[in-house]
Amino acid sequence: MGISTSKNAYARLIQVLICCSLLIAFAAVAPKPAAAAGERESASLNGIWDFYPNGGTTRYDIVVPSYWDEAENFGYPSSWATLNYGVYKRNFTIPSSMSGKEIFLDFDQIAPLAKVFVNGTPIATDTNGYLMTRLPYKLDITSVANAGASNTLEVRVWGLQSFPADAIESGTGKPMYPIGLDNMPWGQGRGIKDDVHLVAYPKLYIADTQVVTNLQNNADPSDDVIQIVTTVVNKTATSQTATVKSAATLVGGALEKSFADQSVTVPAGGTQTVVWNNISWTNAKYWWTHDPKLYNLGVSLVQSGVTVDSSTTRFGFREFTKTSNYFQLNGIKTNLRGDALQFNWRAGSAHGSIPSASQSFKDSNIAQVKKLMDEWVKTYNVARTHVGGAIDELYDYADEIGLLIIDETPFWQYQVTQGFGTTAMSNVSKWTSQWVTARRNHPSIVMWSGGNENWGTESSLLPVVTTAIQSADTSRPIMQDDLETDWEFNDHYTGGYPIGYMNHANLYGLYTNNATKPRGEGEAYTPSQGWPTLNADGSYNGATLTKDHLNDNIVSQAVWHRATDRMVRAMRYAGFADIRYYADWIYAYEPIEATLYPTWSDMTAPGVKPVKIDRPVVNVFSSAYPTVIPSDSYEYTKNSFSPVAAFDKVGDQNNRIGVAPTVFAGGSAASRTIIVYNDEQRDGTAVNVNWEAGYVDPATNAYTSFQTGSFAATVAYGSKTEQAISFTVPTGVSAKWLTLKLTASKGGVQKFQETNQLGAIGSVPAPKISVTPAINVGVKNPANASQLHKIKLVNKGGGLSTNWTVAGQGGFLTLTQTSGNLRGEHELYFTINTNGLSPNTAYTRTLTFTEASGSSASVVISFTTDANPGGGASGNFTDDFEDGSAADWTTNGGTWSVATDGSKVLRQTDAAATNVSALNGSGTLTDYELSAKVKATSLGSLAGIGLNARFQDTSNTYNFQYYTVGNLIKIQKAVGGTWTTLASKAFTFNTGTWYTFKAVAVGSTLEFWVNGVKELTATDSTFASGQFGLNAHRADASFDDVVVSPVLLTDDFEDGNANGWTTTGGTWATATDGTYVYRQSDNTAANVHALAGTASWDNYAVTARVKAGSFNGTYSGIGLDARYQDANNQYNFTYYSGGSGTVSTLKISKCIGGTWSDIVTVPFTMTTGTWYTFQAVANGSSLSFWVNGTQMLSVTDTSLATGKAGLSSHRAQSSFDDVRVLDL
Repeated sequence: MGISTSKNAYARLIQVLICCSLLIAFAAVAPKPAAAAGERESASLNGIWDFYPNGGTTRYDIVVPSYWDEAENFGYPSSWATLNYGVYKRNFTIPSSMSGKEIFLDFDQIAPLAKVFVNGTPIATDTNGYLMTRLPYKLDITSVANAGASNTLEVRVWGLQSFPADAIESGTGKPMYPIGLDNMPWGQGRGIKDDVHLVAYPKLYIADTQVVTNLQNNADPSDDVIQIVTTVVNKTATSQTATVKSAATLVGGALEKSFADQSVTVPAGGTQTVVWNNISWTNAKYWWTHDPKLYNLGVSLVQSGVTVDSSTTRFGFREFTKTSNYFQLNGIKTNLRGDALQFNWRAGSAHGSIPSASQSFKDSNIAQVKKLMDEWVKTYNVARTHVGGAIDELYDYADEIGLLIIDETPFWQYQVTQGFGTTAMSNVSKWTSQWVTARRNHPSIVMWSGGNENWGTESSLLPVVTTAIQSADTSRPIMQDDLETDWEFNDHYTGGYPIGYMNHANLYGLYTNNATKPRGEGEAYTPSQGWPTLNADGSYNGATLTKDHLNDNIVSQAVWHRATDRMVRAMRYAGFADIRYYADWIYAYEPIEATLYPTWSDMTAPGVKPVKIDRPVVNVFSSAYPTVIPSDSYEYTKNSFSPVAAFDKVGDQNNRIGVAPTVFAGGSAASRTIIVYNDEQRDGTAVNVNWEAGYVDPATNAYTSFQTGSFAATVAYGSKTEQAISFTVPTGVSAKWLTLKLTASKGGVQKFQETNQLGAIGSVPAPKISVTPAINVGVKNPANASQLHKIKLVNKGGGLSTNWTVAGQGGFLTLTQTSGNLRGEHELYFTINTNGLSPNTAYTRTLTFTEASGSSASVVISFTTDANPGGGASGNFTDDFEDGSAADWTTNGGTWSVATDGSKVLRQTDAAATNVSALNGSGTLTDYELSAKVKATSLGSLAGIGLNARFQDTSNTYNFQYYTVGNLIKIQKAVGGTWTTLASKAFTFNTGTWYTFKAVAVGSTLEFWVNGVKELTATDSTFASGQFGLNAHRADASFDDVVVSPVLLTDDFEDGNANGWTTTGGTWATATDGTYVYRQSDNTAANVHALAGTASWDNYAVTARVKAGSFNGTYSGIGLDARYQDANNQYNFTYYSGGSGTVSTLKISKCIGGTWSDIVTVPFTMTTGTWYTFQAVANGSSLSFWVNGTQMLSVTDTSLATGKAGLSSHRAQSSFDDVRVLDL
């Protein structure tokens, strides 16, 4: 086999892990002080464990913690992405200092379902030995642990599809344990996903401390009290009496409160609680969102003057309550304004359009989470942990920065996926109470969410969850993000799913507040189904949503995001207490178009450690890129959620997508109503508002201010007021944009500023296209060639619709669109293919956009290649399976094995398996041809056989297949699991017969060839890169002679230029011949060439369509060049016209040191005005010349090993098109 030797991410990870293992092993032998008899001990068990997929016998390294099913980002085999069962194993030594103590294993989170074995013994839990999803567990292993010796640890983890029989409810067949999102392909997150520790406590120890602060629902500190409940456990064989001491210290400060000692007697093997009940504390420092003061409560057990155990619990002195139809924080009305945090979207599962950013489990590493929260609090005051919580560090950090948290169970659409039997409901109760107990001391958590979209469970699930929450904590409100509770009326989708009232004209009359309970909107205006579109005239089409970024009608990201934030203003006006969207926050940022490869020096450190992070929203790993990139909607979002704000009521109502602007007559009076908000809990109720009316000339961007004013408003906390203002539109001004700037301040400190365009003065300005003048995309190489980089066009002038075109693309830069209809804003994308470019070299390309009325704007694209820009022979692949192995292939289902069918073949024999593939290659492969022999032994009525190209996962790929339905061959794409046929035609396919299928994916061009004939062509830019594969759908299918040839160069000249080509003479230019072609028009020019690529190219095939318009006498010719080094050293593959009395021939010739010689020739007749497909192949010493798919010449020659590819013209008018160079 000719398998590529490039190392994959898993191999690189193993090298890192081996090094880390050696370091960890070395560190383990370092001596450390012995622990005292009563001292707690802890040791991390994070690091490299043994892993056995499906419980088999093949061992792999796995890092704990990590997610096995986010395989690519953690460096694991791709087949693990769908793995449903895995077994973790490791040995660990329990220090002798732990002898005589209670020994525990702490698992912070495992998902979805697990059991733990120590020294072969299952560890008991109150749920039949199972550890439930995403809960922290402290497992007592004292009775089976061997202190001072080595112990074995085994953890079995099941995904939903592999749940054991005793985890499934009889009768319904549904799971009896919470599964979170494990039923969804985009949201599982399987494995040991958080830290693991070995800990030891003294025999008499503090098991838990709960702190409840009570401000009596007012802002008066004179009646503040605190309650402390401490649980003490005695594991000795005799009754134990101890003194319990407690005191509170301000974090970073001094001791502030001591509590009276209490005596406790705990029976042998028993538990006892100690309560400090309603202790007065009238001078506590409150925990606020703007000033989150924290305390450490130290609790200790003392016997005979010796401290036998102690613990520290961090808390904040605060109270969050429901009062009438609003919430209060520390007795002050507080409105919740935020969004949902969720990390379980896999790549390709983003909301919005396909290139949109998304968060996946790789982004849940501690550093990224903290930096994201730093960004979050600049705009929002609350985050909902959507469907099942987050890492511990999120809650700790929220405590420290003052971010409010609504913490949610993993019960999502429980009624669809899970059982309601006695055991199942008992497990729900146990899960919920354990969850609340673990997190109830976090002051940032102000509300519990019992679940999401659990429709119809008001009398079944909801009461069980509510009772369980209150068994552990009665100090917080409880909500259901979809239902009504005693504390909140929550509506997911007021106005309808998914975009509700978006773009509604009656903005400030849409919503009505609840009179008796706080009103919440939990997932309004979700882009889960895509973004709205525009009609050809620029008007809004809310009925049609799309995720297709190539759809010319899709609104821009910023237009979508501003439209959703406009609706925030509507809900604020109605007085909603709790406004949150679902994952819209991410559109306030642009993804960083890079792939980061973090390095980790300590594998035992807390948190997950991804080895690859593609297109992050938050960057904490590379100084070469910014931390975040605010999007064009960032400021509008920040203003819409700003606690102190001043909104132009009429302006907001008129700020609609696809609506012609208001035209103001000069000298007319403009009356506005300003809505002033004060959603802070500090700095008083006096708000000063300054306003400034002005206008902007879109032609020059010049601004003129013509009138100002101000007013003072008194606005209660959590409330609003309205104030009328007016100004006179200036005369003598036309075709300018009228603007209004509003600034709000408190106590002389500016809190808010926003400038909005109100309409046009006199007349609507002419269109004016605009684009960011410079875009630098950093370092480019073949690995990131598929990354889509955004260009945003904006019409800063008037008109709802104007057509545009672009010039300057081509060569290494490919645009997803070269013309379109600009309706306000439009986003298009480009990719950079560095194959053939010089290493470590800076490149630029200027693109000029022109719209129909004549305005234009240019952007300079710049980048730098790295040391390996591509262009050599690396990356090509062959496999004929004659070695009897398919070890380099990964499969995602079905039954695959190497079989004998004359020769060795790869066969999939499970005729019931649907859409299964054998995959190979890197996910970064971009442009390539994939060919294979295929044969179906049997095909059902709904069956298919074919190839995958640019495969990302089973839900996102291109397929080139024969289907029995309709007897068709098809080019199809799957996007987010939705299949679309791009091209198809009738085809007769016989079982038992071998066919040669070829899939071509070059740029946006897709081709399907069968037995050397191009049968189908399609254009699509959804996927720019991905693995290649062999695919069977309900078929017994065989494959052989797989060949993958990466494309080094492609050019069809449809961009109207020949950028990237250099010429040696003659007159070369693009011309129109049905389509754009590249033409040498001077038929007197001798031996002239157009060249591309690099001098290092070695083994390749160059293909082009060629046509001679005219020949000028004897020995004029047209053809191709290979391994062209200079005018004196080159191979030519050429047709020569013999002229009168001379035979016309095809030739492979060479020029060495300036001397020409024919290597091999064959007679051939070429007709002028007719297109032919020429192919020149140089592979090692083998040279061959093909015409129209037939090999005409072949020869062996070793004179030249490397050189550029070229087009050759000799005394001929010569046209060339569809040039392609394949790496061999």
